Amino acid sequence: MMKKIFPIFVLSSAMLFGACTNVDSVGDDTKGPGTPEEPVVTPEAPVVPSDFGWSAEVAVALTLESDVQTVVSVYSEEDCKGNSLLVEDALLESGVVSSFNLSVPAGAEKLYVKYPAASGADGVVALAVNGEDVDYKFPTDIVRSVYEKVPDFQYYYNSGVIMVEDMWPDFAASDADFNDLVVEYDLKTVECTTPGLRAGHGYKEGLVVTLDIRGVGSGLTRKAGLQLDFDTSLIESVETIVYKKEGQGVITEIKGGDFSIDVDKSQPDKVIILFDGVDKLVDGEHYQTTEGKIEVGKPMIRAYIKISGAPNRSELTGEASRKQAQAFRDVTSYPQNHDFFMVLKSGVEIHQKGFEPTSHYRNYAADSKDLMSSVPYCSRNNDVWVLRLPVGTPHVYDRVSIFSAYPDLKEWIESNGTQKRDWYKNYDHNLVPRYW
Repeated sequence: MMKKIFPIFVLSSAMLFGACTNVDSVGDDTKGPGTPEEPVVTPEAPVVPSDFGWSAEVAVALTLESDVQTVVSVYSEEDCKGNSLLVEDALLESGVVSSFNLSVPAGAEKLYVKYPAASGADGVVALAVNGEDVDYKFPTDIVRSVYEKVPDFQYYYNSGVIMVEDMWPDFAASDADFNDLVVEYDLKTVECTTPGLRAGHGYKEGLVVTLDIRGVGSGLTRKAGLQLDFDTSLIESVETIVYKKEGQGVITEIKGGDFSIDVDKSQPDKVIILFDGVDKLVDGEHYQTTEGKIEVGKPMIRAYIKISGAPNRSELTGEASRKQAQAFRDVTSYPQNHDFFMVLKSGVEIHQKGFEPTSHYRNYAADSKDLMSSVPYCSRNNDVWVLRLPVGTPHVYDRVSIFSAYPDLKEWIESNGTQKRDWYKNYDHNLVPRYW
């Protein structure tokens, strides 16, 4: 289920949109800039503020209180559908203040809290965000008590799309189509709220990660990666499965073959997830990125990873139980705790702005010598190579600048994020695939 845009690239050189590279051609696995080519469209480059953070998400602390015990779900869109779900079936105990740390799309002006209303139907209260924390107490007479039937589990979500350019560290050589790797991601934390069930159902708790490969527009791409800031001493077990995801919710496990998932938890504070074999999807043509060669309804390949803590959290001390539950919530709710990246065939890693490379990539210092020294994966002109979007917006066709496809993006950048905060909702339908 897709839900839910984040750091991105920039351009400051006139060369940026006058240059493309032949490394986007199939089968080229060399590192470094190729021969420039003219992109399909040459838009006007924005002037990027030096302090622009490139985040299309904002952190919001939501505080809720009710005088009667109830259950709420939180959404970022008014229709309260699954693709904007942030928190599901969260228990509010009577008279107890409950706090939720949320990562909210920058364009969201309100949060929508669904609750069981006294009328018997579901009620929804709209809470203005405006880039600030939100506090709300339900009036006693509008909420229906749920003492009799309380959900056994609550869920925290963070999902969206990752789009990556392969021409790191030379952004001027890129075509700025940001489709060299396109991944739909979904992070879901499951937490048991009924202590009596933890002995028999504690195994259901933990973090579930799904990575769906939507497009591969480069012959350089090898792996999709995710690095989590997490206390690895809390991990009891890890489960990995590769699926073929088809329409109507049909998924089929892929055993053996070209794809593999490696979960490295050898460091005390990092979990590194590497989904290998992405390059095998590029067979004669780019994978679902070339205009006129998009296969409608083509199944996506999904990496499924479940990271679990103690299977029976009731056996832990109060503080240890709280620590484990909080760690799983935080790794989902805080964007700074998870870093999506791409690994090239050469072993080079391309990360989001501000994130360090993993321990697997040991040549970053030498390879990044001409970039900003104080901020990883950021050029001296504030260029970045990974675009993270907390909504399921489409990627663009090969050799189409993302500025052409998303006309409001330039104003969002030049206003330092104050204008067109929902720029990702407005795109040229002629410049993006339509198959999902």
